[in-house]
Amino acid sequence: MAYRVTKSAGEALRSIGALSTVGLAFVLAIVIGAWFGSVLDGWLGTKPVFFIVFFFLGLAAGMLNVFRTVARTAPRGPAPGKTRPGEAGPSDREFRGPDE
Repeated sequence: MAYRVTKSAGEALRSIGALSTVGLAFVLAIVIGAWFGSVLDGWLGTKPVFFIVFFFLGLAAGMLNVFRTVARTAPRGPAPGKTRPGEAGPSDREFRGPDE
């Protein structure tokens, strides 16, 4: 008996696969940046300078990678609380607190 994967199930599996690699890619970006900085520090004799710089560059690259992956796999529907075109949205009273 063979199971058929529907289109939505296939998209869900693809999204799960992409999101499962995010953690590893985030850590690898930081480790590679720190390693490269330590190698430069060893060559140039500037002990913590390039390690710190490339650590933070790796951190930024990892965060950018996470953001891009999540943005690519996130559903494209309206944000929670948003209405469909033609529907009435929340009133101004809902946005104000009880003090206003």
